[in-house]
Amino acid sequence: MIYSLASEIGREDNDLLWLTIVGVTSMELYGRSAAGVAVTTQKSTSGWLGTRGSRIRQLLRDEVRRLNPPELSDSSFASNRNILPENVGIIPTTARSPTDTSIRLSPEPKFLLIRHWSLYDSMLHSPYLSARLKIWSEGGRKRLHKLLAKMGISLVQCKERYTHMDIELRRGLRTKLLKYSELYGLDDLVPAADTDGKDRGGKKEGWGFVRSWGWTATLSAEDVGVVVGAILEVGKLGVRALESGGWDRKDGKELTDEDGALEGEEWVGRFWGAYDALKK
Repeated sequence: MIYSLASEIGREDNDLLWLTIVGVTSMELYGRSAAGVAVTTQKSTSGWLGTRGSRIRQLLRDEVRRLNPPELSDSSFASNRNILPENVGIIPTTARSPTDTSIRLSPEPKFLLIRHWSLYDSMLHSPYLSARLKIWSEGGRKRLHKLLAKMGISLVQCKERYTHMDIELRRGLRTKLLKYSELYGLDDLVPAADTDGKDRGGKKEGWGFVRSWGWTATLSAEDVGVVVGAILEVGKLGVRALESGGWDRKDGKELTDEDGALEGEEWVGRFWGAYDALKK
């Protein structure tokens, strides 16, 4: 709604568009939409679970293309734009240049934090795969291992950090997922090949969003949604403690008080911490 208002007065830009995309993606992450990495049990023809959500996501993809046109004046870019990672089915993990702050469309799989984990950990922690393969059980782990084996990816290879995996494995990952996901009932695990839209008018339905901050970072909207959600839920101190493996809920600060002042103070601190993370 805010982005629509900004568009009406000609104040829209990439920063506001990115915040809008992160907001929509957060709804998907928390199961308020049929898209994203979550699995919903409700079916609806309207609202976020139906046509309205799909229409808004398509409008956002159109806005990304409008505000981030290819640099046709750059001959080297123009001659290579058809072999960019996203155009050959590889999710982009780096910026195009040190000054690149553009938003791009990416054929994102329904995994979590793939740019920061290994392929195995990313699949293991995916709510979508967890629900479909029942990964929390021994049988589910075996199904995951069997899927990887059918794709021709060894456990040693898939447990390497994704950005360090062999480029040929990354290049063929989407094709292999499309080929074998149907055997396990994993519909829409990755965007289908017919959504690519080789021409500039291609819709690229189901594609995700990625933004770069030069060489500093390249993050997907889902990455940002997960990180900001973690800051809201446990706070920065909790995130750091979880990373070091030493955090226990019983060791946290006691927030129960009669008037709720301590709890309110903690939540306000988490809100501003998440807000600052979005700005950075």
